[in-house]
Amino acid sequence: MSADEEFGRVIGDRLRDEVAGIHADRDLARALRRRRSRRAWTIRASIGAPLVAAAAAAAVLVAGSGTGATTVPTTGAQAAPPVTTTTQPRVENVAHVQSMTIQALRSADEYVIHEKNMLETGYLEYWTDRATDRYRMDAYSTILQSSEEALPGPGGVVTAPPRPEDMPTGPMRRTHSIAGDGPLGDRHHIYVDYDRKTWSTDHDTSEPPTLEVPDVLDADALKQAIDEGRMELVGAERIGDRDTHHLRLFATRRGYQIDLWVDSTSYLPVRQTWTVIDGAAEPVMTSDYDWLPRNGENLAKVELTPPPGFVEE
Repeated sequence: MSADEEFGRVIGDRLRDEVAGIHADRDLARALRRRRSRRAWTIRASIGAPLVAAAAAAAVLVAGSGTGATTVPTTGAQAAPPVTTTTQPRVENVAHVQSMTIQALRSADEYVIHEKNMLETGYLEYWTDRATDRYRMDAYSTILQSSEEALPGPGGVVTAPPRPEDMPTGPMRRTHSIAGDGPLGDRHHIYVDYDRKTWSTDHDTSEPPTLEVPDVLDADALKQAIDEGRMELVGAERIGDRDTHHLRLFATRRGYQIDLWVDSTSYLPVRQTWTVIDGAAEPVMTSDYDWLPRNGENLAKVELTPPPGFVEE
């Protein structure tokens, strides 16, 4: 054995003899383990928080202009296949999309807005030029209109008309059109009934009614609805050939939920549905929008002239 090894053994034996009667407090090891455990969770939390934030941001990643986004299934329609992106995606949050949507709506006067509302027995088609306070609505239906007026029965009681599902139907056709010119409270209307081949006019000076559901095409109305409720960003979805941001607005004071899809580039509305909170799960109404340039062809769509041979009432 070398001198160094022998010296090491002597030191070791002496140290063991000196500490042989010393014992640690029974709770000391437990306290140290708890302290080490808390430190480990602190480290994990400090690492995990940015990862959670990054994951939340990644959930609302959308493609850049002109590129696709991962498709999310939409209600009542089969989802399109995912579209690949070739540019660096950008991160969106609800405040940014909300602000950009309201800003985009302030340019609504620069467009002729085409709106289509689907119904069970047909659809309504609107053309609106907000710059001149003009609009036109065309109604299409499969329900055949009866030519007989409701006459009082025994005791002067008028029989209630049949329910839509009980009425005879035929091919889809335009049943009537309405055109309005002027602001609310001072608006001139023309009505055309294609089934009866009649037309009429009127001047509406009544106060506009308070809408239960806000006009999502009006920047101020949408902002007020957001201020009265809350809005969340559902995610990036594809509608037809357009990439959109899906926003959901809850306004519990009036009891409705609005789902609004806005174009991912222009931030103009593409689709809107509204549903009664605590009511039926299916939307009450679905509206699709197109934003068209204010050229002669599109401005002509808000005009309404009675066809030849129609009788004025």
